[in-house]
Amino acid sequence: MKKIKVALIAGKMVGGGVESLLMSISEYIDKDKFEVDLLVDNDSKLVPEEELKRYGINLIFIPPYQNIFSYLYKLRILFLRNNYDIVHSNISTLNVFPLSIAYFCRVPVRISHNHNLLSPNAGKLKNALKWFLSYFSNMFPNYCIAPTHETGKWVFKNKDFDIIKNGITPKKFIFDKTKRLELRKSIGVEENTILLGSFGRMVHSKNLIVTIKVLEQLLGSSNRYKLLLVGSGNDEIRLKKYVQGKNVLKNKVIFVPSQKDVSSYYSALDFYLFPSAAEAFGIAAIEAQTNGLITLVSRGVPDEAEVSDKLFKKFKNYDTRVWSNFILSTDKLSVQTRKNLSMKLKDVVFNSKNMVNEIEELYINAYKEQVE
Repeated sequence: MKKIKVALIAGKMVGGGVESLLMSISEYIDKDKFEVDLLVDNDSKLVPEEELKRYGINLIFIPPYQNIFSYLYKLRILFLRNNYDIVHSNISTLNVFPLSIAYFCRVPVRISHNHNLLSPNAGKLKNALKWFLSYFSNMFPNYCIAPTHETGKWVFKNKDFDIIKNGITPKKFIFDKTKRLELRKSIGVEENTILLGSFGRMVHSKNLIVTIKVLEQLLGSSNRYKLLLVGSGNDEIRLKKYVQGKNVLKNKVIFVPSQKDVSSYYSALDFYLFPSAAEAFGIAAIEAQTNGLITLVSRGVPDEAEVSDKLFKKFKNYDTRVWSNFILSTDKLSVQTRKNLSMKLKDVVFNSKNMVNEIEELYINAYKEQVE
């Protein structure tokens, strides 16, 4: 039987949630049925090349989409040369560019996968551009996917779309006492310290300044708290400058650059903070809860990110006093409680294998409709 040839458009790999989804597809997709090329911008900072090679995925570097003419030209060459059956694009409203080339190169199945929302913190210009592109986004795909109804509705308008929830690999996020002790030792955090954390891109829309200000409030009541921020981005300098300008915060905020795999870092924490202005799905909140972590989220994180009502706490605003008072009034969970919750939740959370099964089903049905 002929393998179905798939081009996955990744955009930039910088250690975010979209990359997690693409790595899950790369790992679990049936290699007897599908031949997959992953197209990645060549200015990506975190490309797990060895892992992709181990999964049997063909990695292709292309010019970044900011160099739009080189980008489109390279895509045209690849689409004509490789005769893909499916182009599955994962750069949200920017999908219009690779899918337009796929359309004119007569790729039969063109999938637009939207992973984001308009964010109040993204700036008027960026949101205006997203909104403008959304009106062209439906011209070229013949199949559309989103992780939630809200994420799909704003970009696909009245066009039909499939909802495929983002999954995780639960075993990666099970609480591990040994990893907790090792990581806390490596970053200089004692066991009696209450460690807050937030992981992901350091960009304005993630609202990481809120996590720092929550810590600032807590330190007014107790010296036991520290904050771990794992990630990189254009907001990093501003965050570090804020910390350096406050005596109470010095030696209390630990910055760790973006990591290819942050799964083990969850075990080091006692509370996970996720104050993002707008999340399409909020995969980090799901990962944190699977680790047995009390997870504080903003109104920008969808309700679909709730795994456990015991661990998931959603706030209506960004009042750092409210967030800090909740932490002060909430005991951190014991190691044994964390372990028990984590083992229980690993069987509840939507896992990556099921997600990839749904994507495979879409691929096969779309191929039959358009090719056979």
